[in-house]
Amino acid sequence: MGIFLEEVEARRKILRGRKTITRRYYRGTAIPAWAIVLLTGIGMLLLGGGLYALLQKFVVDAADTGEGINSYTPALQLTS
Repeated sequence: MGIFLEEVEARRKILRGRKTITRRYYRGTAIPAWAIVLLTGIGMLLLGGGLYALLQKFVVDAADTGEGINSYTPALQLTS
């Protein structure tokens, strides 16, 4: 992001005789601020989705390895 946020403001003193003239140079960003916000938001969504998929695969699905062994068994229904 540092590439996109490169704003430069520079001042230079120019001596002409006895008077000092100050000139300002201002260069804005390469892309507008709304585009930076949009790209950052999309990047965060993609990063969050990728992290969710990784955790789902390696953490949540790894805990379900015991297929036939359930800790919960429903109560038997007695019919009279």
